Amino acid sequence: MQSKGKAVSERVQESTSARVQSTRRYVRQRGGPGLAFIPYGLIPAIALLLLTLFALFPFASYWIEENAEQTALASLRAEGEDWARVTASGQWITLTGEAPNADRAAKAVTLIRLSEAPTFLGRARPVTRIIDRTTLAAPSSTVELPASDPAPTENNDAATAAIVTPPAQTRIEACDRAFRELLLESKIEFASGSARISPSSAGLLNDLARAVTGCELRVTIEGHTDSTGSAGLNERLSLARAQAVRDALVIRGVSTELLIARGFGEAQPIASNDTPEGRELNRRIEFNVLTNADARE
Repeated sequence: MQSKGKAVSERVQESTSARVQSTRRYVRQRGGPGLAFIPYGLIPAIALLLLTLFALFPFASYWIEENAEQTALASLRAEGEDWARVTASGQWITLTGEAPNADRAAKAVTLIRLSEAPTFLGRARPVTRIIDRTTLAAPSSTVELPASDPAPTENNDAATAAIVTPPAQTRIEACDRAFRELLLESKIEFASGSARISPSSAGLLNDLARAVTGCELRVTIEGHTDSTGSAGLNERLSLARAQAVRDALVIRGVSTELLIARGFGEAQPIASNDTPEGRELNRRIEFNVLTNADARE
């Protein structure tokens, strides 16, 4: 009986010892150097401090200016505007040089404004402001006429204009019809909620540029939106899109004097805004020849 009790007592002691050892293993900590807690909240603060220090060094300013200047120059050279000179101050570009004419000067400004450079977040426009200090080449003061041609007179000029130039209304109707046909077959596409023209519209823009140049009449580029969003936002978006189309046509050689950009927002719908199909029709760009009556408004 004593041996049996002794055995039970030994088992109890072993069980207690095992529990004690298990408890000790559970609470035992490993010694050695190191922090028990890492303040992760300091990591963004340290990153911001490093970024601030980077911005204070001249290298940051040099890199930004170099990027803006080289991007602007590359855009000008790609379009043959070698007369233009640019200098950068931060993200501001000063444009100088003697432009062959006013259209080429305006084209240079547009090219710089639309120039883009690659970044780690995608392509972006490094130039935020353009200071135009270009001059125009002096026009020739004399015009030589062939010796065999008679000197022009007022009556001759009027007769020639009557023969070569069709009646004004006929020209206006022909140009309006050409614009409608082009925009009926396809549509100028933009990124959603943006004035950035889709690359797929390049062919249509080329055709429109040729049509405007052939008409030789002033044209309004009119932007329209659907009723999604506020009226003020839609009006600004429609104008920005019209101006983007105008800039794209100027790059393609259309005279700036022939183009006027206007934005009407959601004010002139051509379909119901209650359906997706109607909203799609209302988001559009229209071309209209500017008549004398429109010019007086």
